[in-house]
Amino acid sequence: MQKNQLNQIYDNTITGLPLADLRRKWAEYWGVQPHGLIGRTMLEKSLEFRLKELETGGLAPDQQMRLDLMIKAYKRNSRCFDDNEPQIKPGTRLVRMHGGVRHSVLVQAHGYEYQGTVYRSLSQVATLISGCRRNGWDFFGLKRKGGAG
Repeated sequence: MQKNQLNQIYDNTITGLPLADLRRKWAEYWGVQPHGLIGRTMLEKSLEFRLKELETGGLAPDQQMRLDLMIKAYKRNSRCFDDNEPQIKPGTRLVRMHGGVRHSVLVQAHGYEYQGTVYRSLSQVATLISGCRRNGWDFFGLKRKGGAG
């Protein structure tokens, strides 16, 4: 399908469709019926993604392989992505002012380096800096909003 056709379908059709027609169009492009609880916004975004995928040819082979591996892991254990605490990439530097002093922590693959010593957890570093037991993720402002994380 030509790029112009895809853009025209999205611009002129998708955003103005009644919900029932949007669901039919979604099913046409995805080849399955959408779940009954998927709302308009998700249907539109998903259909926009599908049209762009058709336009560009989809994911690169290495991206598709990585996605397939993640799907297999999820099918084996649907909580596989929830079981671990959020990860910070090694090399990230966390900085916190506390007691008028600037404290800097370097995230490493297997710990957190603070003043030349590597600690197993960020909470150990936060406790050392503050002088009392602290949650490291909270202390460094890394906690997710809304209670998750």
